Amino acid sequence: GGAHVREKIVAARSAKLIILVGAEKVVEVLGSRGKLPVEVIPFGEAHCRAALRSLGCEPTRRPADGAGDSPFISDNGNYILDCKIAPIENPAELERAILEIPGVLGTGLFIQMTDVVIIQDGDTIEVRER
Repeated sequence: GGAHVREKIVAARSAKLIILVGAEKVVEVLGSRGKLPVEVIPFGEAHCRAALRSLGCEPTRRPADGAGDSPFISDNGNYILDCKIAPIENPAELERAILEIPGVLGTGLFIQMTDVVIIQDGDTIEVRER
């Protein structure tokens, strides 16, 4: 985790984006798990936290080792703020608002990017196409 911006760059350059997930990742409504990662430039962290709160998110900096004071550093040298969220009514609108915050580089939302999702549940495979 922590390569959202790079993953989106690769996805944007791909002819077809296929996502592989386990059944535990499937939700009826995005945000149901209650956490949205947002990559931010360290210099803008305080500003990003305040702006995210104004959008109804509750950000906490991801720790390097799962706990402690050292921040997790993304592949791009930035921080990840894990935002506590409610189920998202309009994911595209929320992502647009988050990306408009100066200092935010990307989110864990991949809106309208995926062509195929392959879901594995034990020995069962389900394929969902857009």
